[in-house]
Amino acid sequence: MKTVFTIILLVGLSTYSYSQSKSAFGVTTEGAWFTPRPISPFSESNRNGWGTGIGVYASRNIFWRFSADVGIAYRYKQMQQHYKVYTGSSGYGDPSGYGDPYGSANIEGWDKLPMHYIIVPVHLQMLLSKSFFIRGGIESTWLMNYKVVNEKPEFNWTLGFGSQKHKLKWSINYIKGFKDQGFGDRTLEADGHYKGSINRNNMLQLNLSYPIWQKK
Repeated sequence: MKTVFTIILLVGLSTYSYSQSKSAFGVTTEGAWFTPRPISPFSESNRNGWGTGIGVYASRNIFWRFSADVGIAYRYKQMQQHYKVYTGSSGYGDPSGYGDPYGSANIEGWDKLPMHYIIVPVHLQMLLSKSFFIRGGIESTWLMNYKVVNEKPEFNWTLGFGSQKHKLKWSINYIKGFKDQGFGDRTLEADGHYKGSINRNNMLQLNLSYPIWQKK
């Protein structure tokens, strides 16, 4: 009797489980709000920025309502960071860009810091209903456009939710770095400072994906 009940339960669960493609390949795009947490003691403040990206992905159903996907994408982010160039007691500017903090700040402004990334995201997704899902995963990211980069690669964790009622799938995800990332240029700016930052990645992302091939 117990065996019969187990069989009926398994059949019922498999009937109740919502259908999704066994395998799929498609394109993905994103928009994001970037709110970095500053670490450097030399930065007065950061201005929040934005991000965008495009890529491809492949997904496969694992079992029941669980599926996994992996992709490769390009991501662009931009932020602004305030800087000051101090003069020492001798009156000469310090070419390090930091100078004597007890001197007078003769130059200050905002650096625009563009960031170009190659991203390899891996996600695990679970359907909670016919169209609603939750997802989580890890991203490996490579910052490409700075000569000095501390974390190669940089790792982020992701957590989000979304819908796949139609072919177009959307999700809202929170993305945060595991470690602080430092980057900068070795070229001295004309006013006597180096462009760069140290911060922890912190993003709210809207992701859209569309399958160009899928197999039931």
